[in-house]
Amino acid sequence: MDITKELDVIGIIPGEQLSIDEKHYVAKSITEKLTNNIHQLAENYNELYMRIFNCEMYYAQVDEKFKGVFYYYKNNRIYIDKNACNIEEYLVHEIIHYLQSFNKVDKQQKRAGLCQFLEFSLCGIGINEAIVQYITAKALGNKLHRINSKLVSICTNSESYYKYMTSLACQILFLIGEDQAVKSCISSTEGFENQLYNSFEENTEKILKAFDSILEENDNINRDENKIIEIYIQTQEIIYKTYFSKIYKRLNYINEIDKEVEKLEEYEKIMGKILWSVNNQDDFNIFKDEMNNKFTKRYIELNKKQTKNSLVVIYKNVIYNFFTKLSTIIQKKIIRNKMD
Repeated sequence: MDITKELDVIGIIPGEQLSIDEKHYVAKSITEKLTNNIHQLAENYNELYMRIFNCEMYYAQVDEKFKGVFYYYKNNRIYIDKNACNIEEYLVHEIIHYLQSFNKVDKQQKRAGLCQFLEFSLCGIGINEAIVQYITAKALGNKLHRINSKLVSICTNSESYYKYMTSLACQILFLIGEDQAVKSCISSTEGFENQLYNSFEENTEKILKAFDSILEENDNINRDENKIIEIYIQTQEIIYKTYFSKIYKRLNYINEIDKEVEKLEEYEKIMGKILWSVNNQDDFNIFKDEMNNKFTKRYIELNKKQTKNSLVVIYKNVIYNFFTKLSTIIQKKIIRNKMD
């Protein structure tokens, strides 16, 4: 089947190609959004502009399920529906997919963005969609914020599109940073994948499969939101329990412990919560208490190792300061809960 027939089957009827001026406008507008709002891309204006400008863009009749924009990887072209409304978000999203696949999908390099093309399967499609949408929303100036439904409260920067996947992506990026995620997503490198496996080790595959499951359910005609929420909560638990349980064993300096104790406290502010139920929140609080005990023990171990009992006064002062800091965090939480 040729490309034209394939496009017709999926609901795309191509029209005329965008003019040079129209392509310039699209490339300039999207490049500015990416480089102005995502600091990892701030120095890449010229490269991104030229790559987007060189994209073949066509007007077309686009099936409504594609929200007015469709990137077709087989011919590396983007199709835009003139009559569609509010397509800016979807255009940025699809152009990022174009950037991922630009001269990347070939026999030598079987990778596009965070997706890896295996012999009989495609790995990482769910988390790739999540990170692409996270970058898209950030490029459009959307901030991380909390939204509530009848069942759950989550934090995301993409309220209308892939909100559960982007919420999980935000949690992962909060824990491990987003530099490698942006670089790997745009330039199709292995850095973010390696960082995931280093951080979550044997549970990385579970996390990746969970993203795929949410994506699959999200795209179903009879979408089951309860099923998505169930996967979301389970995956969130895997993310925070795995990360903190692994990281504390790797800490070799006092300032690293301070950083992770603070991160554990701040993580609670962005995690999803089942409304009208305290069970998942209780689970997290139990885990947090366990981790604070482990951080404390690690703190004492490192101080003993550093001082070797020769600087007892300094040692006691350091321990006192640590417990004071931990106590302050706990007290703030108690006060906040009372106010809530």
